[in-house]
Amino acid sequence: MMKRHWGAVLLSLIAFLFLCNSVTADTTHAGDPALISIDIENGEYSSESILFSGIIEDDEQPSDVFWRVSKDGAEFDGGDMLGSLVEITSTSSREQWSWSFELTFSATGECACYVSVHSIDDDGLEVIENRVVFMVENNSTGLIGFLLDTDQSGQLIDSSMKVSGWLGTYPIGGVNVEITGSLAQGLIQSSHIPQSSICSEPSITAEAYQFPSGHFEIIWDISGKLDGWLEIVLIGCSSSSSNTEGAIHEFSIRVNNEPPVIKISGIDYALEDDIWHTFDATLTEDPYWGRTDMYYVWTLRKPSHSGTLPVDVIMGQDINIYSISGAQSGNYTLSLTVYDKGGLSSEQMVIFDIKNTVPTASLIIDGEQILDGQEFRISNPSDIQLDATESSDTINDASGLRCIWLLDNSPLYEGCERSLTWLEDDDYRAELTLEVIDDDGEFATISVMLIHPDEVKPFPIALVVFAFSTLFLTYALVNRFRGNNEQSIPKWKS
Repeated sequence: MMKRHWGAVLLSLIAFLFLCNSVTADTTHAGDPALISIDIENGEYSSESILFSGIIEDDEQPSDVFWRVSKDGAEFDGGDMLGSLVEITSTSSREQWSWSFELTFSATGECACYVSVHSIDDDGLEVIENRVVFMVENNSTGLIGFLLDTDQSGQLIDSSMKVSGWLGTYPIGGVNVEITGSLAQGLIQSSHIPQSSICSEPSITAEAYQFPSGHFEIIWDISGKLDGWLEIVLIGCSSSSSNTEGAIHEFSIRVNNEPPVIKISGIDYALEDDIWHTFDATLTEDPYWGRTDMYYVWTLRKPSHSGTLPVDVIMGQDINIYSISGAQSGNYTLSLTVYDKGGLSSEQMVIFDIKNTVPTASLIIDGEQILDGQEFRISNPSDIQLDATESSDTINDASGLRCIWLLDNSPLYEGCERSLTWLEDDDYRAELTLEVIDDDGEFATISVMLIHPDEVKPFPIALVVFAFSTLFLTYALVNRFRGNNEQSIPKWKS
């Protein structure tokens, strides 16, 4: 398995999480989306006309560019701008075009007008930029505009939700934002323009925030919400009780407060062998959102050899199985970190051992199998054939066995087939030891006492003593018997 540098690991992971949390990115689109700039700020007002102008930036000229105007939730005006684009000297690495159009009171009437500029490229990717302006009369009151900075429809969100945008009135005054959440059955797609609403006292389940007209930001706590679809209702109102006109945005998000639950099955102990062991995490899942779109990071460490440094890192989407060869013994830890699409993660570590098998030593001298501790009288001191090739181990280690030969505990040879010559000035006895070592340093030994053929066996002292004792005892018994016989013969009296 290929080792990865931790820097590359982190960069890859960050890139993945960025893509997971982006709802505007189109993964089938090769380049970056177009950028649209509008010179008019939210809240501009006029009783006659407002000139809109700006720049579109893209890798190549869009296939379609147009503008639209909406009020009271309905689209009513707009125009095509593709033919009027003017290429300008670019200030970036991509091409740029300028555009402009005029919004007149005679076309719109009194309104909080939502103006959108649209750019569509050859791949069909559409980018929209919005502004809300007020077309007013001298006595206009009660106009309110409400835009959100981002479309969060369908996003996985945990802990807290950031809501930001622009909310303002004409004439300028204070504004309120009311936010509520309730269970939803599925996706409710947000519109880039709000619907009209009537403002009243906030409900007991709503949270209300006060701001001056302009940009606002709310951090809404959803940590207590259960995972699942949640409908979000945002109502923008004037702080003035005399103005009951409001604007409302509705959409649903996916609450994702629970991290993935990791489930791993695999070995905790195995004997070293030339087989592969699999750790299976296919049952890992998000408690609500299921098992798809998970990002897995497997980190293998070998504390018995390399400490805390990773020896292998594998990562990727839905890589829920990890395999390791059983050919290398040691104590291992395997950590699995799983990220869901919302960026929440869980980690679990398993500890397992691959136990090395000690090799079996086999020794043959001059064609005869030798047992450990045996004495062996050699026949040809000038050419003693030593053979340890029948020593054995597991398949993965057998080919790498090392044979070390020692004579009277002094290193002599290395190699599993050698020949030994008994030097003339050596003693008539020598202890030969064979060490068979595998790639993990485990070893087995056989020792044998070699005896030179010219060695003369000394007459056993014990046998001499025994024979002498036997003769002496026999002599004593004979003499005693003879003495007794002499005393029992009667003598004649003269």
